[in-house]
Amino acid sequence: MLKLRCYDWLRSPGDYDGTAAGAQHQPLVLAIDGGRSTMHGTEKRSVSDFGFAADHAIGYRADIDGLRAVAVLSVVTFHAFPNVLRSGFVGVDIFFVISGYLITSIILTDLAAERFTLANFYARRIRRIFPALIVVLSFCLIAGAFLLLPDDFSRLGKHTAAGAGFIANLALWQEANYFDVASDSKVLLHLWSLGVEEQFYLVWPALMLLAWHGRLNRFLLIGAILASSLAYCVKATSTDPVAAFYSPVSRLWELAAGASLANLTLFAPRAAVWIERATAKVLVTIFFEREADPDRAYRHVLSTLGMTLVLASTVVITRRHEFPGWWALMPVTGTYLLILAGPAAWLNRWVLSNQFLVWFGLISYPLYLWHWPLLTFARIHYGSVPPPPQLVATLVAASIALAWLTYQYVEKPVRFGFKARRTIIAILVTAMIAIGAFGVADVASNGFPGRMSEEVTAWTSYFSSSSPVIQAEHKFVGQDQCNFYNVDSKIPTIAPRKAIDPSCYTKHSEKSVLILGDSNAADLYYGLKQVLPNDISVLMIYSSGCAPAPIHETALLTNHCEFANHFALERIKADPPGIILMSSNNSYDIDYIRQFTSLVKSYGVKHVLVLGQRPHWKPFLWQIVLTEYWRSTPRYIPGHQDEDLLSFGRKFQAQLRPDEPFEYVDEMAPFCKAEGCLVYLGENKRDGLVTADTVHLRPATSVWLARQQLAPLILKNL
Repeated sequence: MLKLRCYDWLRSPGDYDGTAAGAQHQPLVLAIDGGRSTMHGTEKRSVSDFGFAADHAIGYRADIDGLRAVAVLSVVTFHAFPNVLRSGFVGVDIFFVISGYLITSIILTDLAAERFTLANFYARRIRRIFPALIVVLSFCLIAGAFLLLPDDFSRLGKHTAAGAGFIANLALWQEANYFDVASDSKVLLHLWSLGVEEQFYLVWPALMLLAWHGRLNRFLLIGAILASSLAYCVKATSTDPVAAFYSPVSRLWELAAGASLANLTLFAPRAAVWIERATAKVLVTIFFEREADPDRAYRHVLSTLGMTLVLASTVVITRRHEFPGWWALMPVTGTYLLILAGPAAWLNRWVLSNQFLVWFGLISYPLYLWHWPLLTFARIHYGSVPPPPQLVATLVAASIALAWLTYQYVEKPVRFGFKARRTIIAILVTAMIAIGAFGVADVASNGFPGRMSEEVTAWTSYFSSSSPVIQAEHKFVGQDQCNFYNVDSKIPTIAPRKAIDPSCYTKHSEKSVLILGDSNAADLYYGLKQVLPNDISVLMIYSSGCAPAPIHETALLTNHCEFANHFALERIKADPPGIILMSSNNSYDIDYIRQFTSLVKSYGVKHVLVLGQRPHWKPFLWQIVLTEYWRSTPRYIPGHQDEDLLSFGRKFQAQLRPDEPFEYVDEMAPFCKAEGCLVYLGENKRDGLVTADTVHLRPATSVWLARQQLAPLILKNL
């Protein structure tokens, strides 16, 4: 009789719980005798119930650590050098499948051995996850206290509290709207994926426990969860991409894919085994010599196909607005096939199991935690220009070194070096609560502005997003009543508001000008209303982040941009204004603007004015003044422009022809001259600063631009 000890066959070193394999558990024993087997503590099963997986699943799987390395190196490369690996973000999806597989395998194995308890499961998770996370969160708070301005430090406090509570994905989801700050300035942005995994851990063990003792069909249960989550993910990707990215519901199917493989590996139905064997024989017949071993050949094909899908997914998924959706099936399926192939498959054995990748797999968790904060602090410091490639490479090397030190001197001692496990768990939980509490205090204090001088504190408080002055100014120039973007929604959505205020598009006089575009168009309204004569109706229809563009009728009810553009055309057709004035943050497609102009002129519009881009400061203009021109602020400052964004406008301008049906208006001209771009109006640099963020005009600037450029043009054409 052959006995196979299975207590740790499913675990990579990242999931061991004792100082030696299985030291604190009784092993699950498969006793195979005469074609029959018993699982101690559960019902009898045939050895064939375990399928081909039984041969290769026993023992530590170095190839899974190698697969972890592929995942983390893809993510790090993408974050550090996005032009080198354009789709490296799929490494997170690889992690999800691995986590679902390993966690479900641990749960089911312990259930079969009658040793599973929720308390033990969560104790292991705390020892696994908390140590490195505590170190990285503490570092970020300390570094942020020295490097970040109050607004940014307050945001870091919020994300620290969310990360400590494992709800980072929910916090980021809630704030991910048009008014959100750039993602590459969020020091703890990457913790969203940890939040998804931890929310999975909160639900999945109890569900598997219930299914086990209730004798539910786990194949149907996991399959139903996977299918439902995938369907939601695909739908949300097109209708609510923020939810598709951050929601645990939209990501659950990726973890469930790994879980389904764990269940299949441990408890393969006879039908699955027969299908595997038949497939293996067909593959041998077609692709291999007749005497080839079907099982080995089958696993070689699985690993080759899996690796092809994984590597391809890191370079071909370039349309990020369509991810995860159907595209996520590529890395998920590839990872599934690589794990299913087993450690004996040639790519798993010779590539994934090599010492280099296994080493990176062992430090993958702390490496994931360390790399993003280091890169983000550098980006914040350099502001408008990317950090030098040499510095980025140095920071990547530093994150690898820190990951190894964290693994060697924090993770391993905490997880394996303490016998008083209840004590260490209590310490870890207390430390995490303390970090979360500090994050909450940071938010409540608005970033501890007292860290800075009185002058700097007053300046930052004045321009803070919570400043009464800035909030009041937004009401003047924001014109939210004319915005089809749902600014009132508590959860970010791209679905349109049901209606905007009729005063936005209803004429009160014969002469009229209609402003179209995004928020760059909206802040022109205030100045034009102040400057133009009262007998000219100033109208506006806009939606945040939306330029005039071709309309897709099928998305009118789900996309605010589509609905805003559709509504604008309908109003123009019903009651054409004399002039249309268009402005957009990201410029336009020139061929569509030509078509649009011809169309609206056929409705009765006399003139179309297309504004080019205005200066785009990077970072916020007030931060540039504070950090580089505090003592002596010139009227014009060179550089500090978002060149990537402005390149869209330059491309549009380069395509202009002498006979365009519209009039192009260079909006840079009033703001910029040889020595740089305008910083402030009047004599007070604070009150006269032209923008409180990167691009949106303050009320006085809106009036100034109307007088300098826009009102004379409108009056001439009317």
